[in-house]
Amino acid sequence: MNKEKKNHLEIFQKYLHAIPQLVLSNLMFAIPMLLSIGLVWIIESITAQVVFIQFLPILLLMPFYCGLCKISKDIVIGKEVRGIRDFFKAVKANLKFSIIHGVIFYLVAMIDYFALLFYYQAGKYNGAMYIVFGLCLAVAIVSVFCLFYVPVITVTLDIPFKFIYKNAALMSIGELPKNLLALFSCAACIAIVTTLFSFTGNYVGAFVTVFILLIVILPVTMAYFITAIIYPSIDKLLIDKSGKNLKESNKSNPADRRELIQSMLEENPIDPAILEGDENELVFYGGKMIKRAKLIEMYKSVNE
Repeated sequence: MNKEKKNHLEIFQKYLHAIPQLVLSNLMFAIPMLLSIGLVWIIESITAQVVFIQFLPILLLMPFYCGLCKISKDIVIGKEVRGIRDFFKAVKANLKFSIIHGVIFYLVAMIDYFALLFYYQAGKYNGAMYIVFGLCLAVAIVSVFCLFYVPVITVTLDIPFKFIYKNAALMSIGELPKNLLALFSCAACIAIVTTLFSFTGNYVGAFVTVFILLIVILPVTMAYFITAIIYPSIDKLLIDKSGKNLKESNKSNPADRRELIQSMLEENPIDPAILEGDENELVFYGGKMIKRAKLIEMYKSVNE
């Protein structure tokens, strides 16, 4: 069994082992989900069916989706999880950023929807508009990929807000195979639900089946498989491990620290131009994202 197949098998094994905690988390997510759906229904019953209202759950549910991502990430890395407690702890800890994420992705969804609708209709009268429609579709897909990364990065790393989106945008393109696999996992979940819907035999039974799946397991399942697929990329590119090694060598012997840094710089030379700018900004170095301040410290320690 090759490494990739083994990793995929581990994802399923961890999922099956953690089903009780996943179900508890999903039940907590189901409360705001039902409230948001009910709110949309009430507003539309009073006014009319409009896209602005129908997309509201994106805005309202983002803080709670971050909670599902936190639970999923902890399961993926093998951390002990307490479903209800950890869910609400994650929602509270990331509330500020997740509310802003909700507003941003609500607006992005609206823009993507109207752009796709407009250029698709325009294409019926001018074939060239289908090219623009294709570009808008590509942007919409990249937006979905960013939505995969933003909540997971938010609950994983304590970095400035703008860098969450910068890194998410980079990985939404740079990690295309994993992003497509994550998208396929979502499509597979929806396909399974659709199949169960068609096999039920009547609309009442089908509605009840889908309702139960939404309440019990479906949202957290999608969040889990997305997180399990993309988290290794976040760990590889954004979580720099050199700081721990430098700290350990500093405790033992300053000379060892200097030697370690020098060997690192010989393997991956630092371009002096990359040292210019905000010290808190994350930059690529040695295949990872690392704070510019750390690079400056490393560079000065061997060149002074």
